[in-house]
Parts: sequence; structure tokens; C-alpha cells
Amino acid sequence: MKRFLNHLVAEELDGRGEHLRGAALAMDVFGRGGDFDSNNDPVVRIEAGKLRKALEHYYLTSGSLDEIRIDVPKGQYRPRFSKVQRASLKPNGQTVSAKPSIGVCGFDGEVGDLSALFCQGLPEEIALELSRFDNLRVYSGWSKGREKDGQSLAVQCDYTLNGSVRVSGPNMRITVQLTRLPDDLLIWSERFTTVLGETDVFEIQEGVARQCATRIADAYGVVGDDLAAGYAGRDVTDASVYGALLAFHGHLRTNRLGSLKEFVALAEAAVLASPQSGLAHALLALGILDQFFFGKLSHDTLLKLGAGHAEQAVALSPQGQEALFAGAVYALLQQDQARFQRLVDAAISVNPNGNLLIALAGGWIAILGDAAKGAELVQQALQGNPILPVWTNITLALEDVENERFAAASTKICNIDARDCANDWLLIAAMHALAGENSRAHLALRQFSRAGLGAEQQLSNLPMRPDLAEAMKTALRRVQVK
Repeated sequence: MKRFLNHLVAEELDGRGEHLRGAALAMDVFGRGGDFDSNNDPVVRIEAGKLRKALEHYYLTSGSLDEIRIDVPKGQYRPRFSKVQRASLKPNGQTVSAKPSIGVCGFDGEVGDLSALFCQGLPEEIALELSRFDNLRVYSGWSKGREKDGQSLAVQCDYTLNGSVRVSGPNMRITVQLTRLPDDLLIWSERFTTVLGETDVFEIQEGVARQCATRIADAYGVVGDDLAAGYAGRDVTDASVYGALLAFHGHLRTNRLGSLKEFVALAEAAVLASPQSGLAHALLALGILDQFFFGKLSHDTLLKLGAGHAEQAVALSPQGQEALFAGAVYALLQQDQARFQRLVDAAISVNPNGNLLIALAGGWIAILGDAAKGAELVQQALQGNPILPVWTNITLALEDVENERFAAASTKICNIDARDCANDWLLIAAMHALAGENSRAHLALRQFSRAGLGAEQQLSNLPMRPDLAEAMKTALRRVQVK
């Protein structure tokens, strides 16, 4: 295909494009003789089809930033060249680090073997749990006294994490503080108390570390809240990957078309500014996915626009939770359930503190057919982060549907406002219809119909267990939109 493409381009640039016909190409590129018959030997048509697909894949992935695009339109072999118009990326005001950094310092404590064990081990455990987040830079073992090039290393961080350990009889109190630099503002502090001897020391350290990591770095955590004001009102051309991540978290809570447009614009700008960021590609793939859920893209267009970014995300960030999750979802949409399972399991295990993504993974697992497992993951996520958006109840209701507890499912979702997300309204309508709550189903289906989609076709586009999808379709047929 490289030789084929080189030949097409060279001939066009040399002014011989009108001679690029099937018979000539068969002889010049594929070594056929003068007796070539395209009716018996379709080699040129076949290879041209492969070339078109290869070019499409290239421009969706590693060639996404190319200024010049080469296409070979169907029905001909003359290449077409076009210049891609891209918005200029001009920082708007003060730039903010693409990834906030945290310096984890040693803890203070009393003299004693047990206290020393916690003062040394707990900061290491917290640094480990924080490093699971692909959106942070974490530096372990830092202190304000360490210098490099005459400057304190800690000052080079956006935040420092300090702590202390105190023991009184059988009780141990651990205090952890997160301070913003350079103004030394305390933005978060928490205390943990435990009774020594009742629980394994390493189990205590791991539990405290995971709670700290979730409060600090998970969606709607203290670092995101602290930085959100700095990103509010920024122009989309200020293309920070972290800004796009905050927009993603905000959109999942807002669930409005306006928040989706802002998020996708920021994700697109982040990919342009940081094409080697797996997180940026993952966020754009997830934004394109939500455009489908909001009824703004067809299923085919979703795959055409988003699959390449999902592949790039996994290739560039194979240990990033968002990247693995995006890759898993697009694998499922392409009916590759085995790859979905591998990637979604990896996304869950790579960061057990990333509760928002774990809840999203639970939703897809429930739709696929294992509602019990999906609900278990959502419950796990809610236990770790109780302020996750209310749409998590939809996954919990799917478990009731799987067990034919339709009334319970209807009750769980009766107060959910899915706002502008057509796909959520469709699932809500179907579950109300299964419970015989026709008035509620009718209202939800009217909200879905505003997107101009067909209910049965949209259910068919979801990788849902066939019997569950058919049951929902049958229930919805009983509900007529007036």
C-alpha cells in the first residue's frame, strides 16, 4: 500500500493524474501484464479499498495533526489533497500545569518503633495510591529542606502533603494535611484514629492511604475543586489536558448539552496541544461517545470519529484508567466482548481509587448483561466516593430489572432528572414501562423523543443482552408519545 500511495501521489504531482486508471495501475504498481482484465482480476479495486481505510485510520490516530490530508475518493484513483484548517492555540492568561503536582513529605511523629513505622510507611503508601491517577504528578519523599539549583524542591510542586502520627496508649491518631503552594494555604485536612493491635499495621496504612487518595485526586476531590476556579471561563484554546478532565467531571454531573459542547471543545483542543497524551485522546473519545448518547451522532459516525482516539489512548497510556476505559467501551461497541472484558478489568484494577470510572464501568457491565456485577461495582464506587452523580441509580435499577423486580427499579429511578441525555431517558422510560408505570414512562419517552431518535433503533445500537433489549422494546411499544 505504501508503494501504491507513493505512485498515486507522484503521478498526480507530476501532472499525470488523468492517467491513473485501473489497467495502468495494475501494470505499473501490481506487476500485471498487457492482457490485464479487471473483470477477472479486481486487484486494483481491492487494494484501493484497503488504502482508503488505511488513510482514514491514519488521520483518526497518529496523523490527526497533519496539516495536509490525502484522500482517494471512491470511484476514482486520483488522489485529492486538502489543507486542514485548525484553530490557533493561544494561551488565555496565566497557564495552569497540565497535571497538578503533589510532593508527599515525611510525617512527623513520636520516638518509638511503631510510630516510626507509620511515619515512614504511610507517606509511601499515600504516594503509591495517588500515583494511580493518570492526572497527577506525584513526588515521594520530599521535604522543604531539599534543594536543587538553589531552589526548594517542594516549592516546585503545586501542593505538598504532610502529616503527623501520635500514639496514646492503645490509640493512634494520624493527621494528614494538603497545602497549596506557594501561598501555603491549607485546603484539606483529615484525622484518622485507630486502635492498635486490632488490625494489621499494613492494612491500616493501606486503608488510610486509599481514603486520602480518593479525597484528594478522585473526581470532585479537593485538588479538582481547588483548581476549578482557575479554569472557569477559560477560552477553549487554553488547551490544558487537566482542564478538559475537569470539564469531563463537570459534564457528567451537569448532563446538559451545553456542558457536553464545552467538554468536547476542550478535549479537542487538548489533543491538538498534547497529541502524545493518552488522557487527552481518552477524554475526546468519551466526549464523542456522549454526543452519541445525546442523540447528536449516529452509531457509525461515533465509531468513525471516536474509535481511533480510543486506540491512541490505550497505546499512549496503557496504565491510565481513563484510557483503558475508553478502549474498553469502543471495543464493546465494535462487538469485541473479549477485549472489552480485558480492558475494563484492567481499568478497574489499575486504580481502585478512581470511583467515577469504576461506576461508569459498572454501568456498561450491567448493560452487557451482568447487572449484579455492575451494581456491585457501583456500590463499591459510592462507598468510596458518596458524591458521585445520581445517574448511578440507573445501574442499580438494572439489577432489579434483571431479577424482574420492576417496581423496585421504577422506584429507584423515579426522581432522576436525566436532563439532556437522550440515552438515559430511554433507559428510564423502558424501566418504568416494564413496571407498568405508563405515565412515568410516557413522560420519560417524551424527553427522549426530543432528540429525534427512534427508541427501538437506539436500544439495538447498545450492546445490551438481547433478551433484555427485546423486553424493553416490547414494554415501550405499549407507551405512545402524544
